[in-house]
Amino acid sequence: MRATIGRWTARGFLLSMLLGSALISLMSLPYFDFETLPPFMIEKLPLRFEALWLLALRIHVAAAALSFPLCLALMTRAVQRRVRAHRIIGRISGVLVLFALLPSGVVLALSAKGGGVVTAGFLLSAAIVAFAMISGVRAARRRDLLAHARAMRHVLGQMSVAVVSRLMIVALDALGMDPEFAYVAALWVPVLASIAVVEWLCRRPRPSSPNPVNLIERMTRETSPLAVVLRVRALAQPVARDGR
Repeated sequence: MRATIGRWTARGFLLSMLLGSALISLMSLPYFDFETLPPFMIEKLPLRFEALWLLALRIHVAAAALSFPLCLALMTRAVQRRVRAHRIIGRISGVLVLFALLPSGVVLALSAKGGGVVTAGFLLSAAIVAFAMISGVRAARRRDLLAHARAMRHVLGQMSVAVVSRLMIVALDALGMDPEFAYVAALWVPVLASIAVVEWLCRRPRPSSPNPVNLIERMTRETSPLAVVLRVRALAQPVARDGR
C-alpha cells in the first residue's frame, strides 16, 4: 500500500512540475520579443549592464524551459530503464544546467527583487544545484547509483523551487500577506524544504543484525542444495575451532 501511494505521489509531483514548467515557459515568451523590453526588466530599471542582464534573462528562461523537463524525464522509470537514453539526456541536461542555467541565474540574482536576503536565497539554491550536479556526475562515473540518485534529487528539488515559489506567491497574496515578506518566504521555504524532503527520501534503513535462520532460508531460495551445504559447512568451521 505504501509503495503504491509513493509511486502515485511521485507521478503527481513530476506531472505537476511539468505543467508548472510549461506554464512558466509560456508566460516567459514576451522576454524574447526583441523589439520591446519585457515588463519584468522595466521594473528593475535602471540597470548598470542592461544588455548583459537581458541576455542573461533570455538564456536563463530558455535553459530552464529545456533542462527542467529533461530532469523530470530522468526521474521516470521509462528513461531509467534505457541506459543509453538516460546517459544522453543526462549529459544534455547537465551541460544546460552547469553552463547556461546557473551562470545566467547568478547574474539575475545579483539584482533580485527583495534585496540581499533574496539574492542569498537564489545563490544558495544555485550552489546546491552546482554541487549536486557535479557530485552526481562523479557518482555515476564510479557506478555509485545511490549517491547519483541522491544528488540528482537535490538538483530536481532546487529546480522545482521555481514552480513552488510562484504558487506560494499567489497563495500568500490571496491571503493578504505583505508582498515583500511573501516574496522572501516564497523563496526560502521551498529552498530549505526541498533539502529536507530529499534527505528524508534518501534516508537509509538501519542495518539489522544477521539472522542465521533467515540466511539459510535465503540461500535455500537462491542457490542449489549443494551450494547451501558447502556454505553452511564453511560458516560452521570457524565456530567449531573456537569451541575447542
